[in-house]
Amino acid sequence: MIGRRRVFGDEMLLSPHPLPTRPAEFDTVIVGGGPAGLSAALTLARARRSVLVVDEGRPANAASTHAIGGLLAQSGVAPADLRRTGREQLAGYESVDLRADAVIDVERGPDGFAVRLEEGGSARARLIVLAHGLRYEPPPLPGIRGLWGSSVFHCPFCDGWEVRDRPLAFHGNGPDAARSALFLANWSRDVVLCTDGPAQLDGEREALDAGGVRIREEPIRTLVGSDGALERIDFIAGPAEHCDALFVRTRRDQPNGLAEALGCRLSAGGTVDTDLDGRTGADGVYAAGDTATDHFRSVANAIGTGSRVAYAATLDLTTAPRRAAQSRPSRAESLIR
Repeated sequence: MIGRRRVFGDEMLLSPHPLPTRPAEFDTVIVGGGPAGLSAALTLARARRSVLVVDEGRPANAASTHAIGGLLAQSGVAPADLRRTGREQLAGYESVDLRADAVIDVERGPDGFAVRLEEGGSARARLIVLAHGLRYEPPPLPGIRGLWGSSVFHCPFCDGWEVRDRPLAFHGNGPDAARSALFLANWSRDVVLCTDGPAQLDGEREALDAGGVRIREEPIRTLVGSDGALERIDFIAGPAEHCDALFVRTRRDQPNGLAEALGCRLSAGGTVDTDLDGRTGADGVYAAGDTATDHFRSVANAIGTGSRVAYAATLDLTTAPRRAAQSRPSRAESLIR
């Protein structure tokens, strides 16, 4: 068999490499084929490093029906199109292998890592890059599922521009939620904070009043909309709140147990702790994109962190046989400038 058929969404791509009868050797295995993983693979490939990208085909933004916003030189590109174009670009590099599969086990050895795949394949790598993103779970509001990613969002930087100057709502309670609602007022002068019960704002009410943000404390009965478009929020008591979009706080955690199994430290927000170049506390393990971003999450940021991690990984590979994370510079630029 010359190659292995790989399915990415509605696409089928043919791997240029046969499945080996023994573990293939790579400089780096990247877990996750989203913007961060593909960006890291591109930078590593251009540094003439061999890369295996393993992707399950379950992007965190799969539910999104909007084009990606805030991405330089790109207007109206859908998330799936961006991933497809990125894979097509990487196909021009012989040192890159992309496989639609899942990493189910990684075992550390004296010279790197042994990676086992769900479909039975295996590989060896000197370094591992975790770029599998996070699992985002919206709050369990009745009616939210049909609206999630279309008119219910979690990031105003990603989707605020598309709903600017319209009636907007933010769901959450506590001082952080109050500040998030105030932040949302950058995109609209008609913002309501829905606390879904008695507000516990710890002195933020005055700031909300000054910022023109209204407060609704009644428990939410359901979200009402059709064809992905939110029309109104119905409460247990009181009038409905008509709005065009709702922003919510999500529950976030790692999509698998790889980070912890590899000895990475996790933050309180569920992300992998890294230095500024994506190095984790575990020798030879890096993290990029949403996997390691506690604050600002966007496609543009994911692409940037993927490239930055690849720079650091290339530098660490270059200093072999000294192992990565030992006696290394704190910033990638210190060696490339």
